[in-house]
Amino acid sequence: MRRSWTSDEITYLKDNVGLYKLTTIAQNLDRSYESVRVKMTRIYLSNTKSQTGYLTFHELATLLKVDRNTVKGWAENHNLPYFKKATRARKYFYFVDPSDFWEWAEQHKDKVQFSDIDPHSIPPEPEWVENERRKDKCTTKKRRYQKWTTKEETLLIELRKKGLSYKEIGEQMGRTAISVERRYKRVLGK
Repeated sequence: MRRSWTSDEITYLKDNVGLYKLTTIAQNLDRSYESVRVKMTRIYLSNTKSQTGYLTFHELATLLKVDRNTVKGWAENHNLPYFKKATRARKYFYFVDPSDFWEWAEQHKDKVQFSDIDPHSIPPEPEWVENERRKDKCTTKKRRYQKWTTKEETLLIELRKKGLSYKEIGEQMGRTAISVERRYKRVLGK
């Protein structure tokens, strides 16, 4: 027999979707998984940016015009704040709060290519970002997706031995700091 949803159940669903798997929510509401899924569809409830205000790794990567694995690497290796949320039956998504991203980006300016970010595509965009965007556009045009030569790898190693940062080396070689850092680690076999 079909049971109507109470306002308390709908509130519980809205408050907990994304925090728990739908199977757990269904169990706590004493409803079937399918009933919960259908109700979410009917009340236009999802776990995406539009619902939560957060960005998935994929959404953030798309807005930054980088690979999703780059964002994942920032989270794992450079302390980009993120959290994991359960969705549907078994799937998990990794989310970043846009405000947390901007705080992190301010401390890690060498990792982000600000000129690639469309203005105000990740609100709330801080005022300092426009200045960084202009700086990026004024620097030497960075090459994209070009293979490293043996000479460039040798120069990279020499410049690192001299104590130059990845960003400084990138500016000299016309590459991004991220590209320089990745290549350096690959050359050393790390």
